[in-house]
Amino acid sequence: MSDERLAAAARRVLRGNDTGRWTVPSRTQYPHQWNWDSAFVALGLATFDWGRAAAEIDALLEARWREGMLPHVRYDPRHQGDYFPGPDRWPRAQAHVADSAVRTSGITNPPIVVTAALLVGRQQPNRERRLAFWRRTYPALRRFVEYLGWRRRVPGSPLVAVVHPWESGWDNSPRWDHLRDARLRPRRPFARQDARRVPPGDRPSDADYDGYLALVELLDEADYDLAGYRVRSPFCVHDVLADALWYRAARDLGDMAGELGEPAPFSSWRMDDFAAAFEERHWDPGLGLYVDWDCAAERRIARPTAAGLAALAGGLIPPERAATTWERYAALSAGARAICTVPPGDPAFDARRYWRGPVWAPVNWLVADGLAAAGLGAEAAGLRAGTLDLVREAGFAEYFDPLTGAPCGARDFSWTAAVTLDLLARASG
Repeated sequence: MSDERLAAAARRVLRGNDTGRWTVPSRTQYPHQWNWDSAFVALGLATFDWGRAAAEIDALLEARWREGMLPHVRYDPRHQGDYFPGPDRWPRAQAHVADSAVRTSGITNPPIVVTAALLVGRQQPNRERRLAFWRRTYPALRRFVEYLGWRRRVPGSPLVAVVHPWESGWDNSPRWDHLRDARLRPRRPFARQDARRVPPGDRPSDADYDGYLALVELLDEADYDLAGYRVRSPFCVHDVLADALWYRAARDLGDMAGELGEPAPFSSWRMDDFAAAFEERHWDPGLGLYVDWDCAAERRIARPTAAGLAALAGGLIPPERAATTWERYAALSAGARAICTVPPGDPAFDARRYWRGPVWAPVNWLVADGLAAAGLGAEAAGLRAGTLDLVREAGFAEYFDPLTGAPCGARDFSWTAAVTLDLLARASG
């Protein structure tokens, strides 16, 4: 398929998933607005409809909490009952939403929306329109990054505390298998809906969902206060990718502030302190990879996954470490399509089950972005080209089997289409 035909097909996917206010990830599987999905969607929309890209980010910011948090889901009242869990599972969360008419979840996602807002703005050639967009969005974006940087701190660390696997976006990754050891069970019964339209083998297990829903209950009972939640919960982590994207977001806010004539949102010592803590907590010299940190157990989660590779997009990993990380993960993933989220030799690897092995286009986007920034231009170009080839072969699937390249999960998936458009634009630009 030619680049022109591929781009036209990707635009049709985004138009088809457009609700008029925001773009759903999938009409059949995810009928609401997802935080980091919409951030990637905005990047794709900016390649052909800048106004619609800006509106995507505006809609996401409308769901903000008074404390500054941007929830991971904004619920569409037209689709009540079409997705589980709905807002009824986050009852205390609704009192935190700045707009009382909006219903949200009680957790967030990595702050890629800040980077998306900066990149979308740069796509607008008219300076006044560009600055107007940034001026409109900057206050809410800054409050979001400040919320993560201050209200999600645990004692003794400047890094960001993630309180639920869904916050990471990598729901059932082996990174979080220690949650299973806690054997949590929710008090309220539930019926899953996520495997109605996709094969159950593509989705997280029932045991995983027990833990997810139990954590939701613990969060809501603590009224989303980190200290109160930690007293009762076994899950609190410094997610390597969330931390990297926080640093990127803080840096991108600084660029936006400079364009707007605003003071820098974070001091150089704050950024340096964060970068030093990132290196200390996340670099595992034995694995030769960046991994996560378990705040409850006070130790690294020594699981090799692509999250540490995607963290290159944060811009705080030294070039020599970036090269080491790339070479190490490539060696572990020999024989698989890039980038498999879990190496094939890992005992937890599953070629089709969600975040336990498959290839995701946005992960590839992050890795390629980080490789390019680290001076590994040829590697970045190869990964971008390979990602486009995979989409040409298998379509705009939610994710892909890393051994066969077959499509997995939902089809006509928005962020896959959006990443495709951005990669095509970069290739021709």
